[in-house]
Amino acid sequence: MRWALLSTLVLPLLGLACDRGPLPAPALASTAAPTASAPARAAPNVEDEANACRRRVAEVLASPAAPGAPAFDAARIEILGRARGEPLVFVREPAPTPEDALDARLVPSARLFAKERVGGRVGGLRKRHRGDPRALRALVLREGYVYASDPQDALALVTQITLTDLFDEPRIHLLRGHEIRALDRVEVRREVRYQDAAGKPADLLFGDRVAVTEAELERPLHRDLAVLADEIGFERARLRHTTESAIVADLRFGETWAAALLRADGARLSFDCLAEDPPAREAVRAFQDKTAQKRRAMQAIRGAVSRAVDEALPFDRPDAEPDHFRDGTLRPQWMTAYLQGRDSFSFEEKRYAVFDSWGRPRPPEVCVDFVLDTYERAAGTWYRARGDKPGRAVGRLDFDESGIKNRRGVISFGEFAEAKPELFEVRRFRGEERIPFGERSRFFAELHDFADEVRPGDVISIQGEKRDKHIHQHAIFVERADPVTGFPFGLADQMKRPRRRTWEGIMAEAPKRSLFYRARPRDEVIAKIDPGAP
Repeated sequence: MRWALLSTLVLPLLGLACDRGPLPAPALASTAAPTASAPARAAPNVEDEANACRRRVAEVLASPAAPGAPAFDAARIEILGRARGEPLVFVREPAPTPEDALDARLVPSARLFAKERVGGRVGGLRKRHRGDPRALRALVLREGYVYASDPQDALALVTQITLTDLFDEPRIHLLRGHEIRALDRVEVRREVRYQDAAGKPADLLFGDRVAVTEAELERPLHRDLAVLADEIGFERARLRHTTESAIVADLRFGETWAAALLRADGARLSFDCLAEDPPAREAVRAFQDKTAQKRRAMQAIRGAVSRAVDEALPFDRPDAEPDHFRDGTLRPQWMTAYLQGRDSFSFEEKRYAVFDSWGRPRPPEVCVDFVLDTYERAAGTWYRARGDKPGRAVGRLDFDESGIKNRRGVISFGEFAEAKPELFEVRRFRGEERIPFGERSRFFAELHDFADEVRPGDVISIQGEKRDKHIHQHAIFVERADPVTGFPFGLADQMKRPRRRTWEGIMAEAPKRSLFYRARPRDEVIAKIDPGAP
């Protein structure tokens, strides 16, 4: 069934949470024959629709443009590469609290902050106002936003400041993307934190807006472009003109750039119309049809990552082990205990749980385990819970059936992927492409240039010398890309536990490492992960 012309779509927007449900299907043009109770209507004139859209675009272009956030845009890639957050578009830059709105006692601190070294000054501010959350949030937050236009300050904000540093109220509200969540202050095992209604601890990401009341989050200064990209399937956006209520943008669908009008309802964006003639519209529809399966599969993958993160699956290294030489030792021990129906196992006089307190299986993972487990879990393959028959419930995808001999080594997985071109496309990075992470600006610029080489769903391997003077490999899962630049910013990996991290968070501990290879699942794998159209 073909999708309706984009100019007639009404696209309901869902939340940007990584574990949200299936993609909403665009409204479809009816292909049924007219009945007596439903008289036939004339088909819309495509050229008239395109012209009507061009007129609406012209009206928006004639209205004053919002100032945007040029300082943020100039550092966009480095900020996304270093500080965990959302790839937002700002209508205007959030402003710091003006001096005349600050308590007089805070003015000297604000002035000192402006003179201090970027990156380090955030920690200094926290130290000066520890225990005084109202003062700290007046100085740190910009109109409620976790925001900075300098990458080092942005990184410091999300690594050194917590919600409990900024608030002591029993309930606060957080706007991330276009969704608002109420968070309650609780104490769990002597740790004070904010958590959502499901009991999940809340973190603080770049671009979040936080306030005590929901009313304070009205009239947001950002627009959530990423969720719209997921929904209608564009890969890149060139923003031509932004106002409070609309954005005129060129959207890239595969090889086709198409002029579009987007409407804003607060932070939420919706598709309005496409100012293109029939050939371009048909190219857009063809690309959407072709990539719908991949978009659904990516939602299933993100859900699998969310489950692994929530379960905090342990890294496969014996307790108190000082180095990496015995990584991978525990999973066979766990498997034996699991299949025997035991709740724990011992290794070198230390005990390890087979299940967590909710009865969920707790298999130790190395980094490649996490990658392959993620693909398989997204397709319904995973270990059964306590109380069920021990073993893996095999879903639509099981790499054991593909003849993989070693599913635990980074180099071995790369060789397997190369030997199975029907399953993976592999690209090796060589020579001058292997820029060490220590040269951050060059590294990030290369990833920007490689925007079509590194995409969501890919596995990226990095390799290089660590502090122990050994050469290490590591496998990383790419979850998300910036819809403006294509920069792959949303990563997930297993080291200590499954986590969503940035390039900075993963690679800073060993800045000599560089890109090693990329493995991209082929359509055969994606088709098995795809849960199907809703």
